[in-house]
Amino acid sequence: MLTIHAVYRVNFLRAKARFDRWDEELNLVQHEMQWCVLYFEHQMQVWGERAQVATREGPRAYAHKQVAMWHNFAMDGKNRFNGKTV
Repeated sequence: MLTIHAVYRVNFLRAKARFDRWDEELNLVQHEMQWCVLYFEHQMQVWGERAQVATREGPRAYAHKQVAMWHNFAMDGKNRFNGKTV
């Protein structure tokens, strides 16, 4: 027969497992926010290099447009994630 202590122990273990899952999820989401901004900055760098080696005006202009777009993504991500990452 289950005692009241066994019931409390089961409830405690369930609550602890739930807390641990949420803590792990929070940790993952915070790191994913950082990775997102780092990816945007990487793409900005890649397109910057492409802009430098472009020999014609059209591809150079497109590469500069991409640099500006990825820069805006990175800045927006930093502003939105400010204080929410690890």
